[in-house]
Amino acid sequence: MDAEWQNLSCQVFPDAYASQLAEKVARVKTLLSLPESLPLTIAQSPTTHYRMRAEFRVWHKGDVWYYAMFDAVKKCPIFIDVCPMVDKAIADLLQPLRTQLLANPLLSHKLYAIDFMASSQGEVLVTLIYKTPLTDAWQEAVAALILPDQVMLMGRSRGKKRVLQRDYVQECLQLDSGARICLRHVENAFSQPNAAINRQMLNWVDRYFSTQPRQQAILELYGGAGNFTWVLAQHADAVVMTELSNQAVAAAQSAFAEATINNVSIAAMDSAQVSVALSVNSDSGTMLEWQGKCYHFGAILVDPPRAGLDEATRALAQRFETILYISCNPETLARDLGAWQATHSIIEAAVFDQFPYTHHIEVGVILNKKDACR
Repeated sequence: MDAEWQNLSCQVFPDAYASQLAEKVARVKTLLSLPESLPLTIAQSPTTHYRMRAEFRVWHKGDVWYYAMFDAVKKCPIFIDVCPMVDKAIADLLQPLRTQLLANPLLSHKLYAIDFMASSQGEVLVTLIYKTPLTDAWQEAVAALILPDQVMLMGRSRGKKRVLQRDYVQECLQLDSGARICLRHVENAFSQPNAAINRQMLNWVDRYFSTQPRQQAILELYGGAGNFTWVLAQHADAVVMTELSNQAVAAAQSAFAEATINNVSIAAMDSAQVSVALSVNSDSGTMLEWQGKCYHFGAILVDPPRAGLDEATRALAQRFETILYISCNPETLARDLGAWQATHSIIEAAVFDQFPYTHHIEVGVILNKKDACR
């Protein structure tokens, strides 16, 4: 195989991991101006088989095809034979699945991409993506594949999908406190990509609230499918989670119902709507009357996208005694923290290495109002 087809995009570098992580930590400390005395948690990732999601292009060459990723610098595909970066269940499935698909021309014809999503329990959801409509004959052929019991298959084409078993994996994580958290990670929706790091993030939030008096209510923005909501629900009489994605809301509701978590309410509101609702209900802007209930919020958790918080959301969060901010972009986090310098102090921080061997890093900070720290 030519040099340009080597599997560089799936390589891991365990011997370099410690130094790469140290560089990230130093960058975060400098960017956020964190004092050496500040409690700082550093969450290390496994150095191999850490990624629970993988998306591969399918590159056809004559009668065969290869898993591929695209090299943006060289402007060419990189063929993938093995991938020690992804979860072991995905890595072990790559070539056996390819062999069976190649053996049936119907399953390989117009195959454009293959997405994988795994859970810590060994489940793998495989989505076969085509540039041609899916037929009953296609579904019969897919159902006849001989794969491990925990592998589930589905197809997607032009906005339509065919699900053979289900379109999600069940992700259950055991926290240090003994709490067991079970999430639904739905196909084509956001989920935390590194299960080991996600567990450490949840532990970090859980440990903080375990040291605090029980909250009457906590507000969560950008709740997604309820990842952090599970922890918040253990430490508050009520949690109001906001999320605009119908798919994420449905996944969260199903998971909460299955676990009989009944102190979480989900509001399909953006931050501007939340801000208005809080302002109407109290002078402090942290009390909400909604759906016949009254919530007095003592803390807020935000987990925004890479763009960080907009001006309205920064102003909203500034009202709260306690702010927990989970950020996938230290640059926008630094900008947002700058808006709270006069009112809040960082009391704790954490670096979560979600994406080893890249420049990306996840950061968590906890802030208290300055008058609340005296």
